[in-house]
Amino acid sequence: MSRLTWDGSRISEWGIDRVVFYPPVGPGQAWNGFSALREAPIESLYRPRYVDGMKIQNRRSEGQFAGVIEAFTYPNVFYDEILVQTRPRSFGLSYRTGADDYYKIHLVYNVVISPSEVSHQQEDSDRFSWAFTTTPVQVPFARSTAHLIVDGMVGYSWMLADLEDVLYGNASEPPRLPTPQEVWEIVEQASLLLVVDHGDGTFSVIGPDSAITMLDATTFQIDWPSVIILNPDEYQISSL
Repeated sequence: MSRLTWDGSRISEWGIDRVVFYPPVGPGQAWNGFSALREAPIESLYRPRYVDGMKIQNRRSEGQFAGVIEAFTYPNVFYDEILVQTRPRSFGLSYRTGADDYYKIHLVYNVVISPSEVSHQQEDSDRFSWAFTTTPVQVPFARSTAHLIVDGMVGYSWMLADLEDVLYGNASEPPRLPTPQEVWEIVEQASLLLVVDHGDGTFSVIGPDSAITMLDATTFQIDWPSVIILNPDEYQISSL
């Protein structure tokens, strides 16, 4: 085994763009004038359990995705549907954060804001600021969360294009925030290797010829990064 080395290479992220506001009802709206989103998650709480004065367990409750939104202006529907309502209404957001040669798409669900803070300064544009919290939603095969990140370094370009057609709209459909289940389905449908569980103990695998090889009429071999050999008789396979 070789010794660790440091070559100075690193991946850095910059900025935020393509922010979309998804109101409680109606299509998404481009949020021009959005300047910053500061993530400040509400930390999980630890509840230790003691027996005879000795700690034997440290249970942790789930935290919350929260933070602060800053903007120089906002969509008219944000004012109508959120700011002037007597009771807080939740909404959705999507935005991109960038890196050197790729980007990540963030999806945020059930956002609720606190009253705005505005600072008036001479010879400077006023900036609005809202603290926000979220409520998690169910996510397939994972813990509930209010914040999903689709990583462009991992996802295929055609998968990102399909997701962006939903988030930003296209010629036939208005922009909307897909559910985590829909995001999962978009990722699955864009996979090069697609595994379909039929629910009766059988499954189908769809993929390129370079990944699936028929050894005889009833035996096949799959050579793909998501195939993990557990032992000579068992393996684990997932879509990729």
